[in-house]
Amino acid sequence: MDIISGLNKNQREAVLHTEGPLLILAGAGSGKTKVITHRIAHIINENKAEPWAIFAVTFTNKAANEMRERVIKLAGPAGNSVFVKTFHSAAVYILRRFGAAIGIPRNFSIYDTNDQAALVKTILEEMKIDTKKNKPSQIASVISGIKDKSDFIDGGDPFINISDFHYIFNLQEIFDTYHERMAKQNALDFNDLLIKCVELLRRSPDTLAALQRQWKYFMVDEYQDTNRVQYIMAKTLASATKNICVVGDDDQSIYSWRGADIRNILDFEKDYSNTSVITLEENYRSTSQILEAASCLIQNNVGRKEKKVIAVNGEGEPIIYNETGNNSLEAEFVANKILSLKTSEKFSYNSFAILYRTNLQSAAFETQLRYKGIPHKTVGGIRFYDRKEIKDITAYLRFVVNLKDDISLMRIINMPPRGIGKAAIEKIKKTADLKFAYNTWEAIDSGAVDGTGIASFKELINNLLLLLKNGEKLSEFVNQTIILSGYMEYVKNKKDAEVEEIIDRFIDESYDYERANPEASLLDFLQDTSLLTSADSPEANSSEKVTLMTVHNAKGLEFPVVFITGMEETIFPHRFSADSEESLEEERRLFYVAITRAMKRLFITNARMRRYFNERVEYNPPSRFIDEIPESLLESDNEARTRRYFSERPAYKRHMRFKYETPEDDDEDYPQAIEDNERVTPKGSAFKIKDRVHHNAYGYGTVINIEGSGDNIKLTILFSTERKVFIEKYTSLEKV
Repeated sequence: MDIISGLNKNQREAVLHTEGPLLILAGAGSGKTKVITHRIAHIINENKAEPWAIFAVTFTNKAANEMRERVIKLAGPAGNSVFVKTFHSAAVYILRRFGAAIGIPRNFSIYDTNDQAALVKTILEEMKIDTKKNKPSQIASVISGIKDKSDFIDGGDPFINISDFHYIFNLQEIFDTYHERMAKQNALDFNDLLIKCVELLRRSPDTLAALQRQWKYFMVDEYQDTNRVQYIMAKTLASATKNICVVGDDDQSIYSWRGADIRNILDFEKDYSNTSVITLEENYRSTSQILEAASCLIQNNVGRKEKKVIAVNGEGEPIIYNETGNNSLEAEFVANKILSLKTSEKFSYNSFAILYRTNLQSAAFETQLRYKGIPHKTVGGIRFYDRKEIKDITAYLRFVVNLKDDISLMRIINMPPRGIGKAAIEKIKKTADLKFAYNTWEAIDSGAVDGTGIASFKELINNLLLLLKNGEKLSEFVNQTIILSGYMEYVKNKKDAEVEEIIDRFIDESYDYERANPEASLLDFLQDTSLLTSADSPEANSSEKVTLMTVHNAKGLEFPVVFITGMEETIFPHRFSADSEESLEEERRLFYVAITRAMKRLFITNARMRRYFNERVEYNPPSRFIDEIPESLLESDNEARTRRYFSERPAYKRHMRFKYETPEDDDEDYPQAIEDNERVTPKGSAFKIKDRVHHNAYGYGTVINIEGSGDNIKLTILFSTERKVFIEKYTSLEKV
């Protein structure tokens, strides 16, 4: 197959450049996946390497599967042998094969965020720490954040810059205990998969040599989203041949909050002195008006590589900017516009996407769409694999694979209920601690703890282990587990058709996996499902529905019609982004990503007043980012009076913060800006700056700012992992 024809000049140059380090700067909609897959096929077709000698990684299973399918179409059956995975899947592959070199057993369990929180909760309870005032999920998040730090990855002290001021307990003790328990339970969390992989590559020269003999060409997609440990992993593997090609767009780096480091792509040429750089400039997605708006916006960022993106699809329609009186009217405008465009321009419902900065904004849109009978789906809710029923079943499957997995054991021991209460569980744990070196299953299996429920559970697990040993087919084993455990009967007795459908869908998922991977084991199935993202969920494949999602979730997607909503100061850019220019630049990149999701039509909306479920009311001026789009590209919609309030303010005041007020006239009153150095503590507040407080949902925190007066006093509180803003009158806080 001639894989070069059909490529533009720069795409062709990138495909044909196979030797040495290569940086491909791929602007939005420029066909980067096409270039990656054609480049892989070219290496195979030109016999530069065997298919299995090509290592390609990206960030979601969906993207990896699409990449693999395209390679097979281009290179034929040989494409099946190309190593195309996510970073985490690649790490699991390496650890399963070579992990024993650093003491990692092949059958290790993979703990997700819920499993982490469950383990942290157990540790806190043992340490007599109140789990209601100190949320296990937040502490688990702090642990993950610590492990993202370069200090931890590079062997330094990750606690050196963490103050005990925020905690009433010893965080490092919890951190250390957490990892001791993980080791005893043969478990790794998502951070560990990458960290342990890098540790293996560093500590085992034989492992690194074996992998470098296997892989000769390396490709990394979405390189701007790589964190420190992913950067080290790719660089170490490619250190022998230096045939590493990275593809990305620094203007779309939006994940610093999960450790992504934009410097990885900006400094690639420093890491590899003989790097070739190719820019993909032709955009095949959006119209020129949409692209020009995005280009004018992003040029306000300093930390970026200069590039131009040229639209192939013509000028298109103007961008519509609409400001409404409140967030309900904003949602009504969007719903009406969807109905209008569906009729006048024949768009289907799945052509529309409503994007917002935070999930909190979705409620008003969901209400309006339901009211007007518009089918829709909200991305970012409970994932299929995060549903309680699915996690219950997978806990059974995980436990029979790894009998040291106490988190799974504790989840299933009395689910469905079999008469094993808290007292019995405490007795089991105590016996395991005293007589069986913390091995809970050995305590049960030995008969050291009696009871009818415990005996039936022991019999169940041993029967499942026998089925597994006898080589029961994957889908049938899943089905038998659900039946023998009593879970199917338990679900049917609840008479909940939706839950029954969820269980049936999971069985279908196991059958589909078995059919696609005939040689796969139960361990493989558990591994692959545990690494799925929200984009890979079965629920993400429904069509003919309007899509609602945050801009972060929209990354990598495209829609004919896009609504970017809530474009107001403190929302987009987010109020916490004002802390630094780096944060503000990332918010601008996030808006750039939102704009470039649109193919044909783009609408930008905001509201002068925004009311939240807890009766909090905000009055914020339009986002400064709207001002960075030339007015010639924006057309005001006549359905609501539009006012470019923010553009009328002097430039030096554009970085001020804005206070909450409750004016009687929602349409006319705007908050007054207050310079940081003019702030004083308002009279009437029960708190002072630096007061330590406790909140039922967020735990312990410190008051770092107080604004407003009377019923509208606003408190900004720094908790261990985030800052929150509350109206004092409506918030229950306890001084500590």
